[in-house]
Amino acid sequence: MPLAPPTRVNYFDRQFIRLAELKDEQAYHLEIHRRHNLSHHSWGIVIGLEIVKEQDGRPALRPGLAVDGYGRELLLLERRVINREDFDRYGTSRLDLWLEYELEFADDRLAPVECGETDPRRRYRAIERAHVAMTRGGALPDPRRPPGVPADVLAQDPSLSTSDDPRDRWPVYLGRIIMVLPPSGPPEFTVDTADRVYAGLNAAAIDHPGNASRIELGLRPQHPETRTIDGETVEYQRGPQRDFAVFVPGTDKPLEPVLAVDNNATHIRGDATVHGNLILDGASLQFPDNSDGHPSSVDSPTIYRTTDGSDELRIDMGSQDAAKRRLVIGATKDGKFMPALEVAFVDSTGPAPTSAIVTVYGDLRIMGTVKSPDVRTRTVTEEVAALLTGMVQAGIASGS
Repeated sequence: MPLAPPTRVNYFDRQFIRLAELKDEQAYHLEIHRRHNLSHHSWGIVIGLEIVKEQDGRPALRPGLAVDGYGRELLLLERRVINREDFDRYGTSRLDLWLEYELEFADDRLAPVECGETDPRRRYRAIERAHVAMTRGGALPDPRRPPGVPADVLAQDPSLSTSDDPRDRWPVYLGRIIMVLPPSGPPEFTVDTADRVYAGLNAAAIDHPGNASRIELGLRPQHPETRTIDGETVEYQRGPQRDFAVFVPGTDKPLEPVLAVDNNATHIRGDATVHGNLILDGASLQFPDNSDGHPSSVDSPTIYRTTDGSDELRIDMGSQDAAKRRLVIGATKDGKFMPALEVAFVDSTGPAPTSAIVTVYGDLRIMGTVKSPDVRTRTVTEEVAALLTGMVQAGIASGS
């Protein structure tokens, strides 16, 4: 379809207004509005239009709004229930649902005269409707290449062309409904809403209007990015290699992202709390040399690296005043946890008010040496130690 720059009517005094001026005035606003829908956003479902099941099991399409590839808004105002008759009409057990642009011409009941019945375009009103279209479900459709759209139109930038002609089709895919007929009773329906196309936002940065919060999407500024919020200038740290970044209000100058992603790594500033499992798939957990010593707070169990005088990787059980914490290593069998090694901290008397007790569940295999000032006297009673000493001396005397 031919492309042309937006043209609006230039009004002046004593101008003769023809039908062309009125149509061009309306077409100008339609065109820039629909071009906005496609240039600042992408086409697809905006809100609603879910396929759900009624209480009796029948599928129903909820009201909602979508934008087609020509920038036309498809507003469905009423709930649409899908019955078995719809499947019988197409002779299939699978139906694909689409939403299409439809233009209907109607008269105004308050108009003084009718415009004529022979020409359907000679009406007082042009009503834009959203038509629910159904097709027989074969192979899963490609919602990005809807049927009825010419290949040359799909190949070009959709934001460049708009159309008000309902014959220019661009259906929006809503989902597939499958009907199963049991041996007895009413039919059963399943709904597949995979691959639905939703409207998106075309932007390199998303800024909060009232504070310094920002999301960057592939923005690679070569110069400092600044904004003025309530008379105060906020500068965002430059990051030419960032592919994704999240900024939150803070005192840093320039403001640094709390989350930044590039093609090599994901960077997080500050504490990160994970509600759920943290899975390292074929990777390792590393502690780079960035610790100056003991963390500022270890009230909770923590793993960290410290380089204050030595290089240690610590598993710190945290404050013993907070809870009776234990370090337990084991495995689960038949739904039951079986400990293998346990480190507990107990209160004791003497110079060390708290001591660690290591308990081994099972065999202890030592591939090396056990170092202690005096293993015998530290691990056995005096009677057993004397007996062991006698046995050692007897062995020496016998030459064994």
